Order: sequence, then structure tokens, then C-alpha cells
Amino acid sequence: MTTLHNENILIETQRLQLRRVEEGDGELFLHLFCDDGMMHYLGGTWTVELAEETLQEWQREWGKNNYYYGVMVIKESGQIVGIAGFTEDTNPEEPGIEFSWFVLPEYQKQGYASEITIALLEFVFGVLKKDRLFAETHPENIASNRVLKKLGFKNAGERKHEYESLPGFEHQVLWEFERTDWENS
Repeated sequence: MTTLHNENILIETQRLQLRRVEEGDGELFLHLFCDDGMMHYLGGTWTVELAEETLQEWQREWGKNNYYYGVMVIKESGQIVGIAGFTEDTNPEEPGIEFSWFVLPEYQKQGYASEITIALLEFVFGVLKKDRLFAETHPENIASNRVLKKLGFKNAGERKHEYESLPGFEHQVLWEFERTDWENS
């Protein structure tokens, strides 16, 4: 179930909460964005400065113009699973809500990516009343591509964009889910 409990928790599922980034999450950001394994499909590791700037941006922008990137936490234990979230109209060529997630290696293959994606679908279509949710993945990122396909996202083909914060992530697969898909599921 998707709920908006307060200004710091956007989504709650059976096992997870998606909460606002806190100052103490710096170590998580370094682990995710400055690690070769985590950034393998996104063009390579970031600098410590970029990871710190991103944490501050996510804190500052939370809730503004449908900008919600936060930390996934297991409700029962408080353990951090990774990060997830979305922004609206980030790419002029792709209107709608773009989302992503990162699940820490020790929590992968436990259904957390699917669980948060389902909750994001419910929130974007049921609460925000938007018409399109999409994600871009690396063509060789089998796990992420499999999750999106399993959940009914349509492969809209390969794209080439350059992102300032993701040098090397110039080739993507576009996955989309539209309001009509959600209403018919």
C-alpha cells in the first residue's frame, strides 16, 4: 500500500518505507555512488564531492515539483536497503515521471526492487494522477531489465543520452508504464 504519512516518509509498503534523505546518510551515498560494483552500469564511480552534493540536493529538493529521492528502509529492523525515487520531466525528450532505485548488494534478489517499483506505480498513477512512469537502464543490466519486464513495463527501445552526472551512461534501454497499463492491470 502506498501512503504519505508525513513530510519525511513518502511511501510505505509491506516491508519498506521510502524516507527523506538525512544528513547521516552520507556513508550510504559514498557506498552507492563511489563503488565500482554499484556504478558499473552507470558509467563509473562518482567523486566524494559529487556524492555529497547529491545528498544535499536530495534533502533540499524533496517534495518540490514531484522530486522525491530517498532511502529505502526495512520497517521492521530499520536496516537500509538502498535508495529509490523519482523526478518529473527530467528529460525534455521523455515527458513524465522518471524513477530509479539502487539496492545494496546484500539485499539484492529479495524482491525489494519489485516492491518499491510497484509502490511507485501506485503512487504516481493513484496519488499524483500522472500518465507515464519510465526508467532507463543499461542494456547489459540483466537484473534491472528483468524486474521491469516482469512488472509489465514496456521496452520502448534503446536511447542515447548523455548525463553530466553519469559520464559513460550514454546508451540506455527505455522502459515505460502508462496510466492505461496500470488501469488495465
